[in-house]
Amino acid sequence: MPYQPPSDPRTERRDRLGRWIGFAFAAVLVALVTYFAYVAFEGSRQLADAPNPTTDCRTPATFGWSYEAVNYDVAGDAALADQPDPTACTVRGAMAGDELVGPGGVGLAAWYVPAGGGAAPIDATVVLVHGWGSNKSNMLERAAVLHDAYNLVLVDLRNHGQSQEANTTQGVREAGDLRAVLDWLVAEKGPERIGVLGVSMGGATALNLADEDDRVDVLVIESTHARMATAAQVRLERGGYPLSVPGSWAILLGSLLRTGEDVSAADPIAAAGRLDGQPVLFIVGGADDTISAEDARALADAAADAGSPTRVETCAEAGHAAAPTACAEAYPGWVLGFLERVLPPGG
Repeated sequence: MPYQPPSDPRTERRDRLGRWIGFAFAAVLVALVTYFAYVAFEGSRQLADAPNPTTDCRTPATFGWSYEAVNYDVAGDAALADQPDPTACTVRGAMAGDELVGPGGVGLAAWYVPAGGGAAPIDATVVLVHGWGSNKSNMLERAAVLHDAYNLVLVDLRNHGQSQEANTTQGVREAGDLRAVLDWLVAEKGPERIGVLGVSMGGATALNLADEDDRVDVLVIESTHARMATAAQVRLERGGYPLSVPGSWAILLGSLLRTGEDVSAADPIAAAGRLDGQPVLFIVGGADDTISAEDARALADAAADAGSPTRVETCAEAGHAAAPTACAEAYPGWVLGFLERVLPPGG
């Protein structure tokens, strides 16, 4: 029998160490894959369907205004008026029909509110577009600023309010929703000039329509992110999640797999850089923990490079989409002062 030399203890230690390192590396890799898969799944789920949608069901009648219900049965609004707190409703208004539809045949609901000052339908009209998890009822305070001077349209984007359910795509398909609303407005009322006021996701939607639809003459963009990836990163950081940068990439990939749309294709900064000279007012909150003042500045710079006159107003005390209340005295002057210069009202 051949002689077997004794094993070297150092070799055995190195082998054990190598096995432990390999095991630890595999465990870390599995943990990372699991973590990013969870972030991708949950983050994309929330982007596609807001987890805490508003329960506000007020109508223009709450403010004493006459209005036209677009693409839903207005009789259902009577039940909403009986709610003890119309900002926290326990019932939902009548769902949209199929006379006004966005991409994919999604039915959209809206209101047409004639100007309080007696403007004709052909006079300047402003379309108000809400943000993620919000609805047209949440835009009524902003509408109150504009109501005397302008005809108004308030719309529920897909998967919000009284519009039909469909994946939210953060401005990609929503731009088509807004285009459908403008088609209805032009066909039914024929305004000579149109402005769009969009908040957060509504701002992204407005910019992504305006960059290719010359019917939009002027824009007011409030609390809108510059890039979707950065907004997702900030949201992860605010929630205490580690590795927020690759986590945001995972969310975008998850959204692509879930909805079939690259939501970063609707990045507002890219759309702003494709504008065709429309004047734009950007409003941002100084206490916004979702975006920063730098987003508004970056958007304004991109729009200016495209030849659009721009203005940026900052409400120092405002959180996300809260400028109308946090700067209640200044906000009307910002918006009306801007619009009256570039979109003269009728009446």
